[in-house]
Amino acid sequence: MAETTEEKKGFRAGAYAVIAGIAVAAVLVIITIFAFTTRYTAFSPEKVAQSYVDTIVQTGDGYNAYKNTLVSKNAKFGDFIRNAYMKPYVNDGDDVKQADFVGTGSDEEAAALNQVYSTMYDYYVELLEEYGLDDYDSVFSKYFAKLSEVRKNVYGDDYMDTDYMFGAFESNVSTYGMSLTGTKRVFASDNKTITQEQTTGLYQTMFGKEQDVEVDALVDGKKQTVTEKQLVYKFTTTVKDCTELSGEELETYIADYSARIKPVAESGEAKADAFGITDTTKEKKILFITKTENINNKTDMVNAFKGLDCSEDISAVAKCTVEVTLDDGTVVATQELYVTQIGNSWYVDNTNVDTSGLYLAK
Repeated sequence: MAETTEEKKGFRAGAYAVIAGIAVAAVLVIITIFAFTTRYTAFSPEKVAQSYVDTIVQTGDGYNAYKNTLVSKNAKFGDFIRNAYMKPYVNDGDDVKQADFVGTGSDEEAAALNQVYSTMYDYYVELLEEYGLDDYDSVFSKYFAKLSEVRKNVYGDDYMDTDYMFGAFESNVSTYGMSLTGTKRVFASDNKTITQEQTTGLYQTMFGKEQDVEVDALVDGKKQTVTEKQLVYKFTTTVKDCTELSGEELETYIADYSARIKPVAESGEAKADAFGITDTTKEKKILFITKTENINNKTDMVNAFKGLDCSEDISAVAKCTVEVTLDDGTVVATQELYVTQIGNSWYVDNTNVDTSGLYLAK
């Protein structure tokens, strides 16, 4: 059985601003972990199913879970989002002026960034509650439209680039996860300045049991290790069953998948036309030579959606059941899903999965 365990400790509640301050670093860690994990789990249907469920249930992270799905088969997930959902809002030309405080590292810039992230976090939670990340089309479409409005209101400029959009969204994903798991107290290198406070996550409150835990604390003006009573819980995800479909079942499944995915894969052109996105050219002068640069915004958007259709490539499908338990054996969630084989790799079919039961705080 494929199995993983993650342990969480409870802390006192803290402010959103504190959490947002360390979100970028947390996102970088998550990206590194996924790059390593995905590479070595793709060859096993059980490990792919387990990794997908574990990613969602541990921190409510349905976003990074897509890296184990068919969405990421023909393009990196970030590239898919960039081309399919960010294109309409990018406005980063050389002639687009940004607010004067951008890039200064000033308190004004920090306050503006925090205001945008905080506002968008509330909206992100609303989208999770209304749609859930199984419906990524609604979440991404609405989120980036809202972000464009919020940044313009806060910054007073019309600038937008993909780095800013990813930064806001991934910060919100990380902050939501920390709201569930809680955070540890973190000290700066001087061992006396606290850069992140302890917070109590909702999962600690829901599932934790009080235990003695060693933590870093500020004692007599410096960091020391002390023992505190804290809430501790542990989720374990285990693949209970994973069975490949027979020949006739496989043919039926692929036909049904094709019927589900083709309307989505063919929707790119209509989406681009609705935003007025077209392919254009731009004159670019390098020294004394002027070159014409193709800007394929519409083509990139259309191809992003076309790339979602993997119906011609699937060679096998397995139905898997993954169970989530607490340390005492209590089952808190059971997830059924299908994983598909393309070449030597396996991918979760995200077109027919309902992961709402893995968001335990809802």
